[in-house]
Amino acid sequence: MKSRKFLPALGVVATAAILLAGCTVDGAPSDDSTDTDTSNVSQAVLDAVEQGKALPEFTAPGDPIDISSLKGKKVFVIPSAPVPFIQAITDAIVEVGEETGMDLTVYENQAQVSQWVQGIDRAIADDADIIILSGSPDPRALQPQLQAAEEAGIPVVVGHFHDDSTVATPDCEGCNGGVTGLVTAPFYTAGKAAADWIIADSNGEANVLLVGGSDVLPSAGTVDAMNAEFEAECPDCSTTEINIPVADWGTKTQSEIQSALTKDPTIDYVYVLYDAMVAGAVPAIETLGRAGQVKVAGYNGSPFALDFIRDGDVVAMNVGEDTAAIGYATMDQAFRIMLGEPTVETRTPIRIWDDTNITEAGDPAAPGVGYGSAYVDGYRALWGL
Repeated sequence: MKSRKFLPALGVVATAAILLAGCTVDGAPSDDSTDTDTSNVSQAVLDAVEQGKALPEFTAPGDPIDISSLKGKKVFVIPSAPVPFIQAITDAIVEVGEETGMDLTVYENQAQVSQWVQGIDRAIADDADIIILSGSPDPRALQPQLQAAEEAGIPVVVGHFHDDSTVATPDCEGCNGGVTGLVTAPFYTAGKAAADWIIADSNGEANVLLVGGSDVLPSAGTVDAMNAEFEAECPDCSTTEINIPVADWGTKTQSEIQSALTKDPTIDYVYVLYDAMVAGAVPAIETLGRAGQVKVAGYNGSPFALDFIRDGDVVAMNVGEDTAAIGYATMDQAFRIMLGEPTVETRTPIRIWDDTNITEAGDPAAPGVGYGSAYVDGYRALWGL
């Protein structure tokens, strides 16, 4: 029996802050790539940018597995927030679950910790075979519930919360109680890729406002990775940092960025660590009349942010993630755990989007479009589908 159940959680709707979380098609350099002076930029940075724009390649995280015995297993998915990026990951998980005969439940919620608690309680009551925290509900806030799941014999996978550099379970942050496996995310890698693009685009002379989220686990490390790259590759670049708590993304991003740009009118790049803040960054620049003078860059590859690149003159670049690949990687880890196999280190792909390749993301842009099929095909081959 396979089923797809979407269970609503109790609670109020989350803030708007939560709700907003050079190649052509044939791979040849576009004409746009010749328009920018890069005489002050190292070849290593230029090569990294071009590689970042290319289609990602798949590397198998482990040996092939036989998942035929898992048909009918109960997979309980708790997304972190009802935003398009997370929803696209959930859609990929559901797609895999339905095709492979899982009894899959998605516990819909509005990003409230109390609702995540209710979700884990429901999964335990339903005698789930595995719980997936997708996107990810913060495991640091769910320690009693994770321990209860462990006592009930239910493994837990945490997806897209920890950076690729994190230590393995049980020593990763928030993992000491009940987390069995991780699907990490390339937060620091994306930050370095963004720094390289800014260095190349500015010919090594950027003044960058870095906008982080102080209460998001990978935020500080991402800013450190970017500053390290600027220091190593761009001695004439300068950076300023501000941090906006997640709860304030929908209400304070515009005013905080406007204030920073007013204080230092020479800032010409704004990098927001998460796409949810793009919606505040764009009006901040337009309100000050600096469209075309200040460029916004971001991370996640949310369709609305990619549409800004194609249609406007404020958002210039985004480091996107393949949501289908994240969903498939999550299910691969879950399959291995349910089979009693060792967990694997997963690496999900990023791609740099700018004017030179944005047409490949769709018009309008769509989740998972423009990353090729290497990851989906690779995982399907591992599972014998």
